[in-house]
Amino acid sequence: MYKKILVPLDGSALAERAIWHAEEIARGSDAEIVLLQAVYVPMPVVPESALLTERKFLDKVTMEAAGYLERVAAELRASGRKVRTVIDERPPTDAIVHVSEQEQADLIVMSTHGRSGLSRLVMGSIAESVLRATHRTIVFVKPERPAVTARHQKENRIAGSE
Repeated sequence: MYKKILVPLDGSALAERAIWHAEEIARGSDAEIVLLQAVYVPMPVVPESALLTERKFLDKVTMEAAGYLERVAAELRASGRKVRTVIDERPPTDAIVHVSEQEQADLIVMSTHGRSGLSRLVMGSIAESVLRATHRTIVFVKPERPAVTARHQKENRIAGSE
């Protein structure tokens, strides 16, 4: 069914929630998993001497991203998955769309921050931007609701019905 699954990561535990889902899908279809990290540092309009410092910073961030992706890939390979890593220097949405096209990904599996209301309006949503910009199939992994919050909401519903 699926041959190539793209999993965008940013180093956060929230983004990593998508890995398990991608691994399960890959297990069922023997698909390759492509781990992506967008490393984007906007270059300011400054004298050339400052650009050298910015480039060194970008190189350092890129090396850290490569190490991170390789650690994640090693765990997946240990469980028998076919995995590759990609680093892209575009803004996250652009990187995800570009790499999904370049790699001809059958599926994108990514986490969402689960924001709504004003927070979403102000901060925007990479997940929503990707959804609007690609024709690829996407599986969104929502953030897990903390058990305490879920229990508290249940208790409030029960108390409110009495």
